[in-house]
Order: sequence, then structure tokens, then C-alpha cells
Amino acid sequence: MDFYQPEGSYRFSSDALSLARFACNFIVEELQKKKPQKKPFEPYLIADIGCGCGVIGILVLQFFKELYPEFYPYLKIIGIEKEEELYRAAKYNARIFEHEQNYFALQADIFQKESVGLVQKFTLETALLDKLPELQIQDGGVSKNPRIFDLVITNPPWYRAESKLHSVFALRNNALFGDENVLEKFFAFGEKFLKKHASLMTVAKSACYMDFVQAMPEKIQLVAMQPVYKSLHKKAIFFVLQGKFQSKAVFEIYAPTCI
Repeated sequence: MDFYQPEGSYRFSSDALSLARFACNFIVEELQKKKPQKKPFEPYLIADIGCGCGVIGILVLQFFKELYPEFYPYLKIIGIEKEEELYRAAKYNARIFEHEQNYFALQADIFQKESVGLVQKFTLETALLDKLPELQIQDGGVSKNPRIFDLVITNPPWYRAESKLHSVFALRNNALFGDENVLEKFFAFGEKFLKKHASLMTVAKSACYMDFVQAMPEKIQLVAMQPVYKSLHKKAIFFVLQGKFQSKAVFEIYAPTCI
């Protein structure tokens, strides 16, 4: 898949691919559990926070379109991105790969208080438009219950702002660098939308693993981890992490994967 990425932006890499693959396997298991039910599936809502040009969400949709077409119509992904160039790229990529009915890009800054209501309203008016008559809507067009997502995916900036690895391109820097609170802010924003026992997934560079673990909100229990290697003879380069909201599930370590 040849994604459009604006010049000077962060080029997606194996971290995004690893997170997408882990998410796909998890979603398949989730939807297969619901398969025996006679009633039609509800939409399976996924938020991709800091979606960039839409790579992770579109890879998930492509996976299901090709391998599990019976589940594909029920997947609805909201890609949330602050940078206008990347937001427009996400919309463009959804269009060129023909996922416009399942992928909805929203330009929003998650660090702004009003973004919670903005995400709710946008989701209701796009991915859940057919469900509006059944939902309790407040004045202003937001749901009384903000916890409408089955899964939140995020690949937040890894590096501290004082790092010496800065690029001459602002888009690339914004995707890679943040202060000591940036992880907490990304995860806390995602936590606001999770249904009970719904999952938040992220991917951490090995050197930042403990930073990611410690940044998880108190109500999200870390339940799974998968190491990702370039070579099994060397140390892991990434760790995919999964936490669940208000869950007491036992922690699992998944078999390592190579890229």
C-alpha cells in the first residue's frame, strides 16, 4: 500500500505496522465472540488518537476487507489528528483506498478541553448516524455517555523535547517529541471514551517501555504485552501494550514477533 505522506512529516515505520497487526488479531477475536448472536452486530468503534496520515486505521480496514469481509462493514474508525496537513492526508488516503464509509478523519487538538465533546459529536454524526434515534443526546449534539468506543489505538510521541534528534521539519518533530506529560495526556484522553473492559493499545520503543507503563491512567489495567524484534538474537526494539478500562484481567505476555 502506497500511502500519501506530506513532505517533511514522520514516515510511518515498523512500530505502526506492529501495532496494526496486534490490533487486527485482537479485533478478530472480539468479533468472532459475537458471531453466534442472532441479532445484527453493533458498529465496532475504534479511535486512533494522533492518527497522522491514517496508516494504522487504514491498514486495519484493509486487513478486514481482504480477509474478513463479513466483519468489515461493522468497523468504524475515527482518526483524530491536530496537524491540518496530516488530517487532510488521512482523508485522502481513506478515499484512495476506498474506505470512506468506514474511516472518518477529524482535525482536533486533544490537549484542548472542548475536544472531548467535539469527538463525541463528530462520531455520532458520522460513524453512528444510523444509531442516533436510539441514543440519548444532550443539547449541543453530544451523547450523555461519552464511553462509546470499543478500542482506542494511539502511537504517541516517544522522545523528550530536549532530545538532540530534532529534524528541520516541524511535522516530523511534532510526531516524535513531547514533554514529560505527553504520554499521560494521550492516554488520559483515550480513557475518556472507552466502554467498560474496552482496550487501549499503544506501542513503545524499548527504551521508553517504563515511561509508557507509568503513564497509563489508574483505571486502565495493563493486560498484555508483545515484544517486537528485528532479530531474535538481539534485544526487542518495540513493545506493543494493551490496557483495559476497569478490568481485572490477568496480564499476558504474547509470543514475540519479528519485523
